[in-house]
Amino acid sequence: MRDMIPRLVLVLCLAGNVVLAFILLRPATAQNHLAAPVEKTSSGATVKTISAPAVSSENISPEDLALFSVTNAADLSWSKFTLADYARYIRQLRTFGVPEARVREIILGTIESVYRPKRAALRPPPVKRDDTKFWGKRNFYGWQPRQSPEQREKLRALQKEETELVKSLFGADVYDLIAKDSGNDSGINWVEKMYGFIPKELREKVQDIEQRMNEETWDIQAQAQEDNDWQNRDADERKIQKKYREEIAKILTPEQLLEWDLRHSRTANQLKNDLSAFDPNEDEFRALFKYQQAMEQINPSRDPDSDAPQLTKEERQALNEKKKAAEDDLAALIGTNRVAEYKLEQDYSYRELIDGGVAKESVFKLADMRKEAENAARKIRQDKTLTPDQRKEALAAIRDETQNTIGQLLGDKFSKQYLNRNWWLNNIAPQSQPTPAQ
Repeated sequence: MRDMIPRLVLVLCLAGNVVLAFILLRPATAQNHLAAPVEKTSSGATVKTISAPAVSSENISPEDLALFSVTNAADLSWSKFTLADYARYIRQLRTFGVPEARVREIILGTIESVYRPKRAALRPPPVKRDDTKFWGKRNFYGWQPRQSPEQREKLRALQKEETELVKSLFGADVYDLIAKDSGNDSGINWVEKMYGFIPKELREKVQDIEQRMNEETWDIQAQAQEDNDWQNRDADERKIQKKYREEIAKILTPEQLLEWDLRHSRTANQLKNDLSAFDPNEDEFRALFKYQQAMEQINPSRDPDSDAPQLTKEERQALNEKKKAAEDDLAALIGTNRVAEYKLEQDYSYRELIDGGVAKESVFKLADMRKEAENAARKIRQDKTLTPDQRKEALAAIRDETQNTIGQLLGDKFSKQYLNRNWWLNNIAPQSQPTPAQ
């Protein structure tokens, strides 16, 4: 039943368009209007129905009349339309006084009815799933079989053909107008935000490359889940990103490529996820992106298939110097306090508290508290004047005092959440286990 509803809506829409086309393009009467029929009610009263708007036969060309007629309306097939047919249909809708937004809605609906089955033909047949098995394995990347590269290539060509047809009928900015029709101005802002730095004539090329990159990435993720083997996924995804970034680099200038990296690269996307609590401004984000790129070059992800030799002492020293230089550059750009805050929030245990609603100031105090407690514990362990029992007692006192202070600082809910997931207090002094009852 659920599948029948969209089909019924489509049939009704197409039928409505046929009727509308017939009304628009049927020959006018001698009075140049459609007469209002007269009906009688059961009580004998005469009622006139509302008459349709007047349409002058002078505005309808012989070609339009040949396209739509009473005799062939039932055989009308949008799939047989040519570009000229669509253009004539648009002209007559406008002549009839249909608002421009509604003209786009009608024509886009007819075009969609032609291309929808073509797209469907390029998708593999769906896999029937038994939803009654609650114990069945969940597939987060979709249950349907993946398209072959040939099918995807044909689908992209079909999408491009449909897009070019729509633009040829309504102009290059038609999709901006569609976003306004729907009241979704954010759609326009999103395009400008993500692609405004790219000349319009190059945007579709870049987006096509991105689509192919995303498709291959999804394939890697789906295959990893299917095989339950995630070991090589990260390295494979990075190879895909590198391949398609090099393709984009051939289209864009170095300045444009940097802007693309800031918006679409794997590094940028990961950085955005990690900065939810940090809330950087644009200059800080650019500085952190530059720093993250430097860190990735200093400590690249290891390829599982690589047999790279271990670094020498001199090579490690050189990398440490590069790391310090990158950190100094970051501090010069955003300030030492913000660097400290950024590094603190890279710790998931702290970021989880901030995302949960704990004030940043309390989280900073918690970090200082941990540092002080661990430093104090280190001094006690190094104190040779203490006996083992004295050392054990002193460490337990640090643990208990710090735990109580954490409870006062974070409150019962967040202190339990934090302590249950972070064991550093237990490393200072293990909690004694209750003695089992005899």
